[in-house]
Amino acid sequence: MKKYVYIIQVLLLVTACIVTPATSSYSASADDNYIRGYAESLLEREYNVSPDSVTVTDGVIYLRAGELAGVDSGALITALLKIKGVERVEVLDAGQAVPKAVSVDTYRADRQKGESGGLKSYEQADTIFAPLIADPRWPHFSMSYQSYTKGGEFGDVFSASFGETLPFYKGDGPFGGRWQAGVQAAGFINHDLDTASWDLINEDYRGGVALFYRREAWSGLFSIYHNSSHIGDEYLLHNDIDRVNYSYEAAQLKLSYDISMAYRVYAGTDYMFSRDPEDLEPWIIQYGAEFRCLRTYISGLLRPLAGVDIKNRQENNWHSEVLIAAGVKLESEDTLWNKINFMLEYYNGNSPTASSTKITLNTLPLQLIFIFKSALPPPPGKTVAP
Repeated sequence: MKKYVYIIQVLLLVTACIVTPATSSYSASADDNYIRGYAESLLEREYNVSPDSVTVTDGVIYLRAGELAGVDSGALITALLKIKGVERVEVLDAGQAVPKAVSVDTYRADRQKGESGGLKSYEQADTIFAPLIADPRWPHFSMSYQSYTKGGEFGDVFSASFGETLPFYKGDGPFGGRWQAGVQAAGFINHDLDTASWDLINEDYRGGVALFYRREAWSGLFSIYHNSSHIGDEYLLHNDIDRVNYSYEAAQLKLSYDISMAYRVYAGTDYMFSRDPEDLEPWIIQYGAEFRCLRTYISGLLRPLAGVDIKNRQENNWHSEVLIAAGVKLESEDTLWNKINFMLEYYNGNSPTASSTKITLNTLPLQLIFIFKSALPPPPGKTVAP
């Protein structure tokens, strides 16, 4: 029983450290008249939209939804966000009033009211390819308790990951899109909680370079990465098993399509080369779907989200590895620039751990994911809305 108390204490301690309220301030970064002039010119010249539909308050561009009929709103919003000093773009439904003044408190109240009441808010996208909600090997910081309902010798397992996507360049891309180059790196560890010293079962390491691209609702990822897996020393000492060196390099390609602001689908493939052992089959297929609720709850603090991720490996005769995740994202202007996901998950399939892909698992993980702001800093004079 004591070990469960320790896990809860660690989760609460880390969460408390990250969500401790921080003093924040909001200030307009450019003259509203400057922004309005550029926005009106863009709307009239490129999209044949009346400039009277534009209002700018403290760096926020407000548009009337009724004036945008037949307009590619995604392309329009992307173009408006490129104007120096723009904080975000909001599309107002009929009957909604434009805020006349935005202090810190008013700004927060209006934003929270809008998100829970139908106001569509399009914040500046710093991530060209959004993180995958349900991918068990997406690089991020997380910790989870896992209950194995089917997994041979394992029952209770503590799992953690340490990683991030670190972009180092972003700019305009071909075909009117945006592209970004970066590094992805992560480590994944598993501890057996049913042993006296919580034996380290396995640790996987992954790292590589990645290119991201987005054009309107389409986004893509291409990367070359290295993956290696290492059996824990304590697990080797307590179990009579043959250790196999397991590592490979791989190229991956993923495409994603935003069906709407709330729904997203994606698919892709990985091809492994420089494989050890050499008889390791090279192909992996991955696909999935995600839901991010447009409404928030508890004064804008919680946003529901869910996802399903499926992988099929040639090595395992294309058996499906299915992870279903549902939970809430904690997003508040008082949590610095961090986002925290509290997720309940169900996994069925071969183990995602590289050295144990032959083991079939049923698990019920309770996971805490920390998503840190890792995009390039905004240009001088521009503040990115949290």
